[in-house]
Amino acid sequence: MGWTALKKWLEDEHGIDVHRSTLQRWFDREGYSKIDFVLDEAAANMADTIASEPVNPLEDPDFWVGEKVKQDKKVATHKAEASYYKKLYESSIKDSSKKELIIDAIRDSTTAIPKVKQIRHKVISSNTRRRGSKPQIMVAPLTDTHVGDRVSFDQTTGINEYNVDIFNRRLYGWTEQIILLANYRRNIADIDELVIPMLGDMVSGDIHEELARTNIGNCMEQMMNGAFLISQSLMALSQHFRKIRVAGVVGNHGRMTRKIPSKDKHMDWDHMLYQWVAAFCVEQTNIEFHIPKNFSTIINVANRNILIMHGDSISGGGSSASFTRMVGMMRGMQQQNQSRGNVNSDVQRFDDIMIGHFHRIDEYDIGTGAMYICGTMKGSDEFTTNRLHVSTPPKHLITYWHPDHGNVSKEIIRLDKFDKASGMFSSTIPEVWGRNIV
Repeated sequence: MGWTALKKWLEDEHGIDVHRSTLQRWFDREGYSKIDFVLDEAAANMADTIASEPVNPLEDPDFWVGEKVKQDKKVATHKAEASYYKKLYESSIKDSSKKELIIDAIRDSTTAIPKVKQIRHKVISSNTRRRGSKPQIMVAPLTDTHVGDRVSFDQTTGINEYNVDIFNRRLYGWTEQIILLANYRRNIADIDELVIPMLGDMVSGDIHEELARTNIGNCMEQMMNGAFLISQSLMALSQHFRKIRVAGVVGNHGRMTRKIPSKDKHMDWDHMLYQWVAAFCVEQTNIEFHIPKNFSTIINVANRNILIMHGDSISGGGSSASFTRMVGMMRGMQQQNQSRGNVNSDVQRFDDIMIGHFHRIDEYDIGTGAMYICGTMKGSDEFTTNRLHVSTPPKHLITYWHPDHGNVSKEIIRLDKFDKASGMFSSTIPEVWGRNIV
């Protein structure tokens, strides 16, 4: 029986005059699947003519059996979907909880590097001619170290070579240069505080198939090597500064998923590395750590708010237009937070910006200050030379900040000059990292 025949039956038997499409919509709304009528409209009319009496479809037991089966199938499908999404949710919660437990275990159980004593530096009288009366703060970003990446000298036309040992030598040279530059700067101003923004891509990661195939060690080993060596660098620096502040944001190479995540951005090997570094340095009371879960954060340096982020969220290939657009959008978020009185947000008023990601040193005026692209420790690789046809030497930025005038000076450290140097940190990782972690 078709919809037209059903409409005629309702009108003849019950005096209800409705359009056949209304009947069809009612069935759909009530959750029934479309009834597969075996007779088309012409055949139904013919059947009504030869039938001895009208057939009531609602009194047909086969009709209800068929609909019951269909409804049971729908219920079973919804139950299966609910079970599937419940498992996904529980798996996500379990995975997130495991990572949080690991971080807690790191903090509670790791054996710290023994505390070191501060070295007394020669204090130059403030009455000395041409010497500043106010102390300055030294800011030395550490970014794009890509620990575990293997860059071939032959495959980059001799431009660069990189591995864990070269990273060790460059890190050691970077550490020495900071100490030398700070002592040199102390001839004109006191330098008591060092700020180290760690801007992400600290490990090579396995986000690309060729990295997973050519890396030196897996992600866990990359994180372990990086954390152990960077911890030694911080301990060495802590002897030469009254206070060191470290802030770490994650990059894109350390992510644990193939696709770029928006949620749980901190579930990243960079974040784990920062936590291990903090655990190793826990006994050194003059080193402070700030490790946010957000992709960006703001640090205060000499009365200036500096927004730090990796930079992978900036689309546009590193052009000046892309940076201008990013600054405007971040300031829009900042104004929205201010209008809501959200003083605890990681996006507050900022004067300057520091990013990594683009593997070069650059500076852009943003009105209230500058945006600094802070370099790379790795330098060029096969991708930049073979695909982009550019060379990016391994360099890092050093800046000095005055409480009244903001950034008053900067230095650039060329790092590949240490590739053949003898100075290195210990690369022998303890077999047991903590008292309760094996």
